[in-house]
Amino acid sequence: MKNTNITIIGSNDLQEMKLTALDGKTGVIVEELTNEGRKNKGFMVRLDEPYLSEEIWFIPFQSVKMN
Repeated sequence: MKNTNITIIGSNDLQEMKLTALDGKTGVIVEELTNEGRKNKGFMVRLDEPYLSEEIWFIPFQSVKMN
């Protein structure tokens, strides 16, 4: 999944993280964090355009749509 282009979609997890402003943004997966032992599954994503001066964000699994 690394280097896969994605679109961020709304979810309860994204809302709880107060990151709903990222809904609709695009980026590339740089690290997969979905192993069985993780409580919060998701991906480290490098956004195509920085958000709050940061390019890389943790995005919950439910908020990722593969392009």
